[in-house]
Amino acid sequence: MNTLSEEFERSWVTSLIGIFLLCFGIWLLTWNEGRAVHHAHSLDETYNNAIILNLYEKPSEEHNGKVVHVTGSLQIEEPLTEVDYGIAIQAVKLKRRVQMYQWVEERTPRPDDDNNMETMGTMTNDYYYITEWRDKLVDSNGFYIRHGHENPKEIPLTSVTYVSPTVKLGHLQVGNEIKDKFDDFIEVTSDERPDRRDVKLHMGIYYHCDDIWNPEVGDIRVQFYYAGGSGEPVTIIAKQESGMLIPYETSKGHKIALLRQGNLNINQMFSAEHFDARLETWKLRGLGFFIIYGAAVCLSRLIKIMVFHGSFMSFYTGDPLSFSNLVLAFSVALCVVATAWIMYRPMLGASLFFAAVSPFLYYTMGLDHGYNNMRIN
Repeated sequence: MNTLSEEFERSWVTSLIGIFLLCFGIWLLTWNEGRAVHHAHSLDETYNNAIILNLYEKPSEEHNGKVVHVTGSLQIEEPLTEVDYGIAIQAVKLKRRVQMYQWVEERTPRPDDDNNMETMGTMTNDYYYITEWRDKLVDSNGFYIRHGHENPKEIPLTSVTYVSPTVKLGHLQVGNEIKDKFDDFIEVTSDERPDRRDVKLHMGIYYHCDDIWNPEVGDIRVQFYYAGGSGEPVTIIAKQESGMLIPYETSKGHKIALLRQGNLNINQMFSAEHFDARLETWKLRGLGFFIIYGAAVCLSRLIKIMVFHGSFMSFYTGDPLSFSNLVLAFSVALCVVATAWIMYRPMLGASLFFAAVSPFLYYTMGLDHGYNNMRIN
């Protein structure tokens, strides 16, 4: 068997990739679990301090600076408007989306069919040009064939989102940070024709063009969306401060402001928030595990040399495609997760740590040999 230095010299590229993947995977899991622990701690602190308010009672000064749970219908007095298009809607947000008809370059690689021996085996590109509605300006200066495919230098009308200055839930005014959380946009559908003759309405879309069926490069179209319509039921958990709902800052400095559609009680709100947080955490856990597994595959031969004389990893074969790499990656990932959680939830952290080291204990104590002897007898 080669020595560790000899094996590293023989496969130094793969080894360096493995070391990088191992460091990145451990960093990703550490960051992810630290974020999850802090968020769980912040949610628990917010839950323990939350007070349920009656929507119809006037705000009490004794609740200033405290976390409150309030549910009810949004109240918006002044509508958000777009006069040129006859749009007026009572909502927290009104978004104007502008698209321009532009040239778009598509590149398709193909093998070079030239009979020249010097270029044989090389790839060449075919360029195609089509017209599409695009939200952002396409710079035609970078096109391979610029002649006949020029786009305008700017879009004459910009996309913008309007926010209502005053939004209330009962007697409490909703702060700007919570207004920003209204992001479930619904398309505005209107049959009212705009007064401007150069604007045409078709299926809720406003076209600035002569012919909506045959638009020209440079024509624009406008769509409108709203979020948080007046009268919609919502539930908010935030800090009450001088008659306004603003984010609550926990003892760890984490700002919490929860918003969900519908009338939800306090337990439903926090259950939904914990579920969303766990879902996001598990996505990154899975990614971190597969990164560490990739590191184990790249470093498999080096690891085999390092543990050759040890019994605690006698299960490790050193084969890059062996199941033992999955076991090793699983144990390393669990160790990182356990380390993050052991201070916040000791029982959970200890259980995860025991699960991480169980394969090593199994082989160190010789349980696998006892099992094999039982099968032979």
